[in-house]
Amino acid sequence: CLDLVVSTIGVMVVKTKPGLPELDSNYGELEDPLDVLKKGYRLSMFLGCIGFIAVCYGMLYSSAAPKAWLSFCYAGCVGIGVSYLFVVITQYYTDYKFPPVRHISEA
Repeated sequence: CLDLVVSTIGVMVVKTKPGLPELDSNYGELEDPLDVLKKGYRLSMFLGCIGFIAVCYGMLYSSAAPKAWLSFCYAGCVGIGVSYLFVVITQYYTDYKFPPVRHISEA
């Protein structure tokens, strides 16, 4: 249930500027679509970490080992952070804005 709620909030946040650049002379600079998507992804990651902390505490807390739930919590939050690194690294090696792709296109 947590993943559905967090994903839905993340999708609802993803929005571009209203209007069409071809019809509006005051539209300004075009937004990079991946930057817009990453904004929603970052919000989903943040809310997911908060929810994961609450779920770990609620389900794994034990009076015999009161801090044991933190290990699972840290592992989950590190995994969520690494998923964002995958997105950034993939963008670096596949987006036309970054040097690896520019060097290939110039060859």
